[in-house]
Amino acid sequence: MKMNETLKHEFKATNDGDAWGNCMQWLFAICDYLTFETDEGVPSEWQFKPSMGGANEDCFCYQSLRHFAFEQFITSKDVLEFGKVLIRLRDILEHKGLSY
Repeated sequence: MKMNETLKHEFKATNDGDAWGNCMQWLFAICDYLTFETDEGVPSEWQFKPSMGGANEDCFCYQSLRHFAFEQFITSKDVLEFGKVLIRLRDILEHKGLSY
């Protein structure tokens, strides 16, 4: 499946040079979005546990996902696929010792 260009562009636009932080911020937002806004669900291998307080609605990434879905620029499947790409990125960054 081809990565959604809207998500790809937004991810690049929010990159402040902290690859690990940017990746993790987006992954948490994606997991919150999939958990609280869709019927997709988060794959168990991602090991995400939702907050009892609900989604972090103040997070810019989460707000972007909601906006793009409302405008029909993305689907929940796009978000899930983008999350899979970011999981791979997370694993690469961790392997390179860039996690914290």
